[in-house]
Amino acid sequence: MKLAAIDVGSNAMRLAVGKVKRRGRVEVIETAREPVRLGQDVFSRGGLSPETIDRTVQAFRRFSCTIGRHNVEHTAAIATSAVREAENRAELTSVIRAETGIDVNIIGAAEEARLVYLAVSGKLDIEKGEAMLVDIGGGSVELVLTSRGLMIDSRSYQLGTVRMLQVLSDDRLGASRFALLVEELAYEARNWTSGVLGHSMIGVFIGTGGNVEAIGDLSGRRSGKKGMSYASMSDIGRTRSALETLGFEGARMDLNLKSDRADVIYPATVVLQALMSAVWAPTLTIPRVGLKEGLLADVAMRWSTVAAAV
Repeated sequence: MKLAAIDVGSNAMRLAVGKVKRRGRVEVIETAREPVRLGQDVFSRGGLSPETIDRTVQAFRRFSCTIGRHNVEHTAAIATSAVREAENRAELTSVIRAETGIDVNIIGAAEEARLVYLAVSGKLDIEKGEAMLVDIGGGSVELVLTSRGLMIDSRSYQLGTVRMLQVLSDDRLGASRFALLVEELAYEARNWTSGVLGHSMIGVFIGTGGNVEAIGDLSGRRSGKKGMSYASMSDIGRTRSALETLGFEGARMDLNLKSDRADVIYPATVVLQALMSAVWAPTLTIPRVGLKEGLLADVAMRWSTVAAAV
């Protein structure tokens, strides 16, 4: 059986096509990414422009062609911060349904956290001790705490990279406002972690999302084991310094980053570094899975349960 998962994020949209193997395990056989930045509209004016809606529909048409080529039996699509906050979200989902037949389910922050947890727990062994999962998206930052492999609590903060890019665009107060927001996030994360676990020191710190993976490519060390990356605090610090020196054009040209990554990777690096420092995490682990893989796993589990019942 083949399944497809679509993640409609604030900075881009992603597709994953997977094949269900034994015991409900999913093997991803193709992925695609469409750089449609929905958050740029929503976080500045509250709704999606006709042009952005049209680009989103065109992206879904291309996704639909890929899905059809693989003879996918079931497709699940979710939307997060940008669509969740868009005043005309019903218009967007209605047009997508009419044009492609795909229903988009707008999910809340708690469901985002659960799906990230599913993706990570399927890739990493987190059954010993405690871990923090950090998903840095375009609209929000999701934090998940686990203990002995179980998800015990989660938090969501509106410090996504597209949102923070708009804060930084204010030449007069942007930098100081951004610094204050990051400082508040780190303070709240430390207090929350301490309140839930009884301490604020996290040994296993896991990052997900496109920006985190790009940070791993720039500053981390790739491991052959399951294709994961690792980066220390000093690695990330060097990457932050390089990004501060290079700026947008330098990051795009010298570091070979796409335009829609070069402008948002810096705020993601600052947020990541602040969170690692807040919970005394020595190393960042990047499993290179995210929402779409979590959604695939969730759908596969549901279908396996139905099949077993029949």
